[in-house]
Amino acid sequence: MTSEPGRSVADCAMKCEPPHMQYCSAFAFVPESKLCLLTEAQNADFASVAPSGLVYRKSIDSDKKLVVIDGKKFQVIQHRSKGELSFARGWTQHEDGFGDETDFWIGEQS
Repeated sequence: MTSEPGRSVADCAMKCEPPHMQYCSAFAFVPESKLCLLTEAQNADFASVAPSGLVYRKSIDSDKKLVVIDGKKFQVIQHRSKGELSFARGWTQHEDGFGDETDFWIGEQS
């Protein structure tokens, strides 16, 4: 488990994403100390270090590009980790979607 300065839950969520942290499985924001706690462990226990903070756990279903955080499902629309794919494209390409499993824009879902 690592800790880094953070301003909010959203800030910690961003730190729990590539390229900042390649394999982040869960995070917690501790408002009293303004810290983000980040871990790669699937079932990490935050109770001793973040008794007052909510823990956000994520799991990814790569087929549907869904992310589950704190029991809530989110559709991933854009993902960048390598940074090699250019997102400077026309509207039609964004509507259709483009990319691979690492860097992508999902496009319209049928």
